[in-house]
Amino acid sequence: MIQARHVPTHIPPQHAAKSLEPPLEVLEGMGFDRRSCLRGTGILLSQLDNPQSRLTFQQELAFYRNVLRLTGDPAIGLKLGEPFIPQRYGLFGYALLSASTLRRAMTHAVNFGQLTFSFFTFQVQESTTRASFEMKNPPPVEKSLHDVYLDRDMSAAVVGFGSVMAKPLPLLQVHLAHDGHGLKQVYRDHFGCEVRFNSYPSKLLFSPDVLDMPLPQRDPDTSQYFRQQCRMLIAKLKHQSLFTDDVRMLLLAQPGQFPNIEQVADQLHVSVRTLRRRLNEEGSSFRQQLEEVRFQLAKEYLLDTRLPLAEISDLLGYTEPGNFSHAFRRWSRLSPRDYRKHHDAA
Repeated sequence: MIQARHVPTHIPPQHAAKSLEPPLEVLEGMGFDRRSCLRGTGILLSQLDNPQSRLTFQQELAFYRNVLRLTGDPAIGLKLGEPFIPQRYGLFGYALLSASTLRRAMTHAVNFGQLTFSFFTFQVQESTTRASFEMKNPPPVEKSLHDVYLDRDMSAAVVGFGSVMAKPLPLLQVHLAHDGHGLKQVYRDHFGCEVRFNSYPSKLLFSPDVLDMPLPQRDPDTSQYFRQQCRMLIAKLKHQSLFTDDVRMLLLAQPGQFPNIEQVADQLHVSVRTLRRRLNEEGSSFRQQLEEVRFQLAKEYLLDTRLPLAEISDLLGYTEPGNFSHAFRRWSRLSPRDYRKHHDAA
């Protein structure tokens, strides 16, 4: 039996902003634009292009609440998990792909689960007739979000392990810790096997015979290298500062009433000098964060509302509309009016 590594459930991991790219692709394919999906989350579009950017727990929850609201589909997690091929996870994904056997790949998932985009911890169980990959220690969220995360991660696990095997994982059963939302056949069709509901822990069951079959992309030297990189990355994450995210969330708390640097420092219980230093260490500054927040909000107001420019200027904390227009032209090379017209025409 491969035991799950203990992760304190009261401190959910903070995931990379890029973890939203796969679900956003699914949602865009369903006709939802990115601005609608990110509205009210405090997540900037620029964060998605920054490999160093990370999400706060509350930002990620806000995103998935938007997903449920927009789609109205309690089983949407099944679709959201489909794009999570191993390559999406970077170093961790390549450690999976280069593993010698499925057993080794699942061991990597247990040991390096922090490098996935999941809030669950993983465990592998084995008997003479069945083996299982289990998901335990659910995140502290409301039931509707728990079910979305569970469906997404179970679906992603099937995709990931199927990718390393270069063929579908031969499932015998799937157990899910929810009632199926009245869509039990949808779940059976998705997993292609019997599904048991209201069954904890949630798990994928399969024959133990597949655990030690050689994987097609196995490479011992490459696998060892990526495992070592994963260990280093986890060590880095444990000490990684997320100060920029904290500052951004405070700036977004009351759009139009942006706190100054002294007020933000006071709310974070640090001196202004420490705030500047920590932002600089993360490659940012207070002014840069304020401008990014204003630019993102400005685009949302221009594209999603018909508010006059003077009112948008006021909402963004500018004393004169001319100051807003000048700043927006610096950000986008277009005036606010031209930006709105261009996107209206598109």
